[in-house]
Amino acid sequence: MKYLIIIGDGMADYRLRELEGKTPLQFAQTPWLDKIARRSFVGQVKTIPRGLKPGSDIATLSILGYDPEKFYFGRGAFEAINMGIDFGKKDVALRCNLITEDNGILADYSAGHIKTSEAKILIDFLNSKLGDEKIKFYPGISYRHILILKDFDLNLKQISTTPPHDIMGRRIKDHLPSGENSQTLRELAIDSELLLRDHKINRVRIDLGENPANMIWLWGEGKRRNLPSFRERFGFEGSVISAVDIVKGIGKSIGLVSIEVEGATGYLDTNYSGKVEATINSLKQKDFAFLHIEAPDEASHSGQLKLKIRAIEDFDKNVIGKIFPLLSDLGDCRLLILSDHITSLKSRTHSADPVPFLLFGKGIEPNKTNSFDEIAAKGKFYLKQGHKLINPLFGRRCHCEESSTSRSGDLSHNE
Repeated sequence: MKYLIIIGDGMADYRLRELEGKTPLQFAQTPWLDKIARRSFVGQVKTIPRGLKPGSDIATLSILGYDPEKFYFGRGAFEAINMGIDFGKKDVALRCNLITEDNGILADYSAGHIKTSEAKILIDFLNSKLGDEKIKFYPGISYRHILILKDFDLNLKQISTTPPHDIMGRRIKDHLPSGENSQTLRELAIDSELLLRDHKINRVRIDLGENPANMIWLWGEGKRRNLPSFRERFGFEGSVISAVDIVKGIGKSIGLVSIEVEGATGYLDTNYSGKVEATINSLKQKDFAFLHIEAPDEASHSGQLKLKIRAIEDFDKNVIGKIFPLLSDLGDCRLLILSDHITSLKSRTHSADPVPFLLFGKGIEPNKTNSFDEIAAKGKFYLKQGHKLINPLFGRRCHCEESSTSRSGDLSHNE
């Protein structure tokens, strides 16, 4: 048996007036998702436990069967692991975004999705000016980078940082890191703006009408911990295919192999066909694969409705429509498709509300759903603990959690 999870990051959303009360997933043309849904078990799952901040880090752990309340140790640490950065358990790893600051306002969390080649020059420049034996900047992909603080006395429970995509259009000074020993983080952010605003790369970007990468934003602090392997917990070896460091880092932390795909950007221009090919090739060798598509989330954070609909339709056509016909060549398969979390176009932020999922394959009994979207899934089946969703994928019992709208109580399919 082969097992495949496909994530449309941030694909789920709320009803929008502009779409006559439909969600973007309802409105978008998704013939492949709808076709598969009619042959699947469809429901809702809460991937973000109460009290935890909604994001792909928490949701990905849940979907992979790891309770975030037990196993989460900080986004920056997971991303640093993926990047192969050597850091110890006393070091602090933080996500370091290149952002656009405009008159004290956080204008763009991604600095116009700056090119990786340009970003590397800026991060290396900051490292030469602000780095030392205790402070080290590491360039990543596009706007996503890492800062390591060596042997830094930072109590992760006593500090507060904010994802930049949650505060677009707000005053920067109101959302800088706060709490015990956070002064170093605030100073680094402020100093970065003084250094970057007149950098030649940013002067060129402004001349071209592009958002400058004129400041860093530090968040997602974490320290390294060891996690039990996926094989130890579930008995399978597998791979993760993604363009973003957090998903790949979580995969590596639990022993999954991260497959690099040339041209995978995490945006609308990503190499869909390459990611599909990598997934199928991986499943020919291993039992499990986790395919992650970032574009719907990025479109949501931009607040652009047309881009989100395009991202969803690209997901349906270029991912689901290409990979689904190939699964039969692999023999018996089970497929789980879902959004990791809601990313609201209206607020441009993540939400902890439940998301729709579909489970398809051998031994899965369909529950009479005509389409795949938030509204069609509501009332079918509700799973409160997202880390248990992987159980029915692997043929283990999974009972419906308490819900006033749930009508199907037992999702139990043995191989």
